[in-house]
Amino acid sequence: MTDNGWLSKILMLTGKSLPAIRKEVRLMEREYDLAHGGKPRRYVSYGVSSRLIKRAAMKTGAFGGLVSVPAAIPGVGLVGTLLVGITADLAYLVRTQIELCYAISIAYDVQMDEDELMAVSLALLGFSGSAEAAKGIAVRTLRGVVDELSVAYLRKGIPDSALDVSAKIAPRLAGKAYRFIPFLGIPISASLNIASTMLIGNQARKYFSTWEESPEKLDESGCQLEIVT
Repeated sequence: MTDNGWLSKILMLTGKSLPAIRKEVRLMEREYDLAHGGKPRRYVSYGVSSRLIKRAAMKTGAFGGLVSVPAAIPGVGLVGTLLVGITADLAYLVRTQIELCYAISIAYDVQMDEDELMAVSLALLGFSGSAEAAKGIAVRTLRGVVDELSVAYLRKGIPDSALDVSAKIAPRLAGKAYRFIPFLGIPISASLNIASTMLIGNQARKYFSTWEESPEKLDESGCQLEIVT
């Protein structure tokens, strides 16, 4: 897996078009309004983005567990699973996480063209696995880092930038082998995909939010509403 060209191509793709994602998010907003009518816009954005993050995490977790199953089947084994499973898992994981970044930007009414949005999404994916992300840096610092990276990616061009980001993500694949240990690998793979997707989603929400404080911090009763799907 030293050649990251295949990974950079995955980073350039999403399974849904931006208009399709926008339509889906707007539908979720209407559903939220029907369930929690009268809530201020910040609660709608936070509630919808919470649902988006949870749904994406469950999808990537389920897929990660699914591709680990063949390792437990006699005659397939670890090697066969690794060759196909890692590639399929990563492709689905990255595609879903990019779509999640797109959807959260729409939930917060952020206006960007698709190149800008892809550059920001690549920056978020590359940043979220870094030591700085693990430290839980301040929102303003996160925005500064992501803005700086996305501007550089736009200047360099999205295809070349995707190759750069793939080089940052690729080392994370080195630890994927143990996901495919028979039986044990299924819950490991699912939980790691869930954690990774929730991290990306929360970082995207911090970046795209136009408010310094989330409803979760401002109103604990509001927080209870946000986790209802």
